[in-house]
Amino acid sequence: MKERVFRFRAVEKAIAASRPGFRVLDIGCGRGDNLQRLLRYGGHAVGLEPALSRASEASQWAPTTVAVGEKIPLASERFDMVYISHVLHHAHDVDAVLSECRRLLVPGGLLFVIETIDDSPLMRLARALQPSWDDDEVLNRFRYQDLVDAFGRAGFEVQEGAKFNWMYFAWELLPMAWKPLDFLTPIAVGLETLLHRPLGTHWGGHCWLSATRPGAPRFNRNLGAGT
Repeated sequence: MKERVFRFRAVEKAIAASRPGFRVLDIGCGRGDNLQRLLRYGGHAVGLEPALSRASEASQWAPTTVAVGEKIPLASERFDMVYISHVLHHAHDVDAVLSECRRLLVPGGLLFVIETIDDSPLMRLARALQPSWDDDEVLNRFRYQDLVDAFGRAGFEVQEGAKFNWMYFAWELLPMAWKPLDFLTPIAVGLETLLHRPLGTHWGGHCWLSATRPGAPRFNRNLGAGT
């Protein structure tokens, strides 16, 4: 049901299906939630996580290296895809992280990023009220175009992207505070879905972007069109 809100899930799944057995690095893999999904897509996944405790949990799913994204102790041109979900806003040096991504990708390899953005007035309010997440400080705040520009500086060619989630991110916090509210989640998902086009595509609090290192493409580039 939540995939109706998290629209990037269908995009990444379709992209992964275009290259069975793809090699993927999940930067900021946390406890391994995204690693599990990348493995289900058929990827050969490796995790990178700066927090030792979280890396230890993630290692039950895939090999995991303890390091920061600004300096990754892995060989160049090792991966077909680098995957980053809600991590760049914690980075000390975003340009350095993106430079490392480019180094680690084979020519034509894909960078897939999901990130929080300040295009949404609701997200700007949420950031003012809660300047950290899961004890990790928010060091960067982006607009969608800021990310597009940063990818270009790093030498990537942006292929596709979209804003999404104009209000659901705020709703998710309420059931965490009071569990009985969770039974209203289908209504929140329905409202998010109904108003995605008039609101989410302009004021989305999150976005996804795919970009390639120049070269013959390793994945089908256009599977995310129309989301």
